[in-house]
Amino acid sequence: MERKILNSFIVISLAFCLLAGLPVRAQNNNRPPASNPPKEEKKEADEVFFPLYNGVTVSVDLWGIGSKMLGGDFLSSEVAVDVNLKNRFFPIVELGYGSTDTWNDNGTHYKSNAPYFRVGINYNALYKKKFDNFLFVGLRYAMSSFKYDIEALSIDDPVYGGGIGNPNQMDDIWGGSVPFNHKGMKGSMQWFEFCVGIRAHIWKQLYMGWGLRFKFRTSSSTGEYGDPWYVPGFGKYGSNTMGVTYTITYKLPF
Repeated sequence: MERKILNSFIVISLAFCLLAGLPVRAQNNNRPPASNPPKEEKKEADEVFFPLYNGVTVSVDLWGIGSKMLGGDFLSSEVAVDVNLKNRFFPIVELGYGSTDTWNDNGTHYKSNAPYFRVGINYNALYKKKFDNFLFVGLRYAMSSFKYDIEALSIDDPVYGGGIGNPNQMDDIWGGSVPFNHKGMKGSMQWFEFCVGIRAHIWKQLYMGWGLRFKFRTSSSTGEYGDPWYVPGFGKYGSNTMGVTYTITYKLPF
């Protein structure tokens, strides 16, 4: 009798364990494999979400100053302010000043100085990355209104006399030639720029960057007696040209 009672207890206990284990197994079957949670956590950790506003930076271009100190014909520098939106789009405004006061090998003197203005946007190709470095491509609209002087001194021929080798003007009234010398001629130019560059974090709020600018003239006006040799912000006068920038950038603390 006791054995029957013991056997019945064992059967009931086994049945209870089986019944109790079914929901546990069903719950375990609904759970993802143990290896999945770490992957999902890693994926979430890799995702970086940036707010709309991520700060303002101020940049100074030092390439034009350095080029002039090393013997270049142009002196230029500019200040730029951009706004970081979503770490992806960077609307930017640039204001600069350019000048030249140079004699070329043919004895022609060019002089000009004026401000220039650019506005546009940069796109950060590394916007998904956590590190504080940037790879930019961008577009600019630019313009400059300026005055310029052109002077060509007469060169005397040591054998036959007279002026040679320079674009002298002929005097229609008295005859002969007079030196080509016109000052204060007015000019203007508008152009577009395609830009590529990098900005690298170097220390705290400071960054350093390099850039290339491909410039395409859209419209221009020149003086009556000759085209300008140099356009502030654009470079040598022509339909297109290329420029280089080297910038030091500071991120404002707000």
